[in-house]
Amino acid sequence: MSGYAPAATARPTVTEPSRSSSFPLSLQRTLAVFGALFLLAFLVLPHFCQASEDAIILYQYSANLAKTGIISYIPHGPRAEGATDFLWMVYLALGRVIGIPSYGLAIATDAACVLLLAATCVRAARRRLTATNVLAITFLFLLAPQTWAAEAGFSVFAFGLLLGLLTAFSYFELYGYAVLAGLLLCLVRPDGIVFAAPVLTIYLFRGRGFAANWTKAFFGFVLPGLIYFVWRWHYFGHMLPLPFYVKSDTQRLFHVLVLQSAKSLAAPLVAAIVLLWIALRNELCTPRNRTLALSLLLPSSLFYMAMRLDQNYANRFFFYPLVIAAILLAVNFDTFRLRARSVLFTGIAVWAILLAYFWINWSVIYLLEYPQPREVAVATALSELPGHGTMIVSESGAIPFYSQWNAYDPWGLNTPSFALHLIQPQDVRTLNPDLVVLHQENEPVPCVIRPNDPPPHAQRSWHNMTQNVIAGIDPAQYTQYLLPQYNQYYRDHPRRWNGEPRYGDTDFQCWFVRNDSPQSAAIESILQQHGATLAK
Repeated sequence: MSGYAPAATARPTVTEPSRSSSFPLSLQRTLAVFGALFLLAFLVLPHFCQASEDAIILYQYSANLAKTGIISYIPHGPRAEGATDFLWMVYLALGRVIGIPSYGLAIATDAACVLLLAATCVRAARRRLTATNVLAITFLFLLAPQTWAAEAGFSVFAFGLLLGLLTAFSYFELYGYAVLAGLLLCLVRPDGIVFAAPVLTIYLFRGRGFAANWTKAFFGFVLPGLIYFVWRWHYFGHMLPLPFYVKSDTQRLFHVLVLQSAKSLAAPLVAAIVLLWIALRNELCTPRNRTLALSLLLPSSLFYMAMRLDQNYANRFFFYPLVIAAILLAVNFDTFRLRARSVLFTGIAVWAILLAYFWINWSVIYLLEYPQPREVAVATALSELPGHGTMIVSESGAIPFYSQWNAYDPWGLNTPSFALHLIQPQDVRTLNPDLVVLHQENEPVPCVIRPNDPPPHAQRSWHNMTQNVIAGIDPAQYTQYLLPQYNQYYRDHPRRWNGEPRYGDTDFQCWFVRNDSPQSAAIESILQQHGATLAK
């Protein structure tokens, strides 16, 4: 227990900052004004844009849960676990029950959570909870690139708040509260286990009152976690959520490391370590700081670098290094408060070098990609047709959500049979859907079978999936339309997205309409009204 104070003395107490030990009031107020403006923009932008495809998928589950009481991707369909953010999904479903739209509730909740996260930092630093203090810290959090993932409708700041509370409670040896924060963290997102389990285990043995802490850990974390795991296994019939099966098949360096995940993690992780080193220096190596930093950063970073993260919009999974660093800086504020202003400006320089590019890049992607694209208008029109049909759709967010048609996800994240094996041409013929909607990655000629690489394919890749689906479509029974992808500005200014080129005015979604479908004429009319053209 060397270096650990008793729990009674470790609790944070409010300290009046002296003028020489804090930021100049003018600087605090400037940061607070920016914080208020950024937070206002965060709340206003969704009125002009929509949520990300992957966030909308979870809204689909929330809508079905609210309407039918079943966790399913298809309305009144079979149970499916493509939405892994269980508590977030339930929370949004409760909102829908009382009439609150999922995206609006997600944005409002994330805004509240980033304020509470900032307040947690202020309280952990033993400073007074004033609007100036909280908004100033809020501004710094909103400079994280992951802000654009929260803007796109993900639970980034809700997860960050719970992680921040887990970190602060563990540091101050408030073990019961840490256990509760850890349990909620895991229920909001399953990867919360890689933070909660290591830190709770270490502090179980290092903290005071082992017997009492063991009881709290067992009844507050282990037992509820086991009950939830057994329940979801029984409910869905699979040991793991569908995304774990889909994402397990990928190339790894030394059978462990996923290079794309490691590259995406590098910038926020290095930024967090550099900030901690600049501010704390030798204090970072004290037993309390070292134990907390290693138990939170090391297992989680190894886990994420071994995972295939296809849905890592705006690097949303990698907000954690910045949250952990912020809490560690806060609890050790008295160590560097005399040079706090220089630490702040150095930190802004670190942000400019390591993170500013990603913040700007994802802001442009969000603002160009999500101002109500054509497919939303098409899907909304489909929902107004009498009688809803069935579709196979690779873009499994907005189109199924707004159309409310029965949708099958050929990638498998939301359709169990295709999570366990890649969809085959015969599967398409068996389903015989009214519509097939595909978007291929970086194909100059959309939705054709490559003669030098004919299907069927067994190995999981997006290219192989789309080729198998196209092979299952009989050209004599379907009419193909090309719907321009994204909005007109995006198409007129082709750019790179997430490191990959986009083809601008040659990028299309392929819509295959079954000729004998009762709604074929109406579907074709809707597509033509929104700029779709017959494929040549």
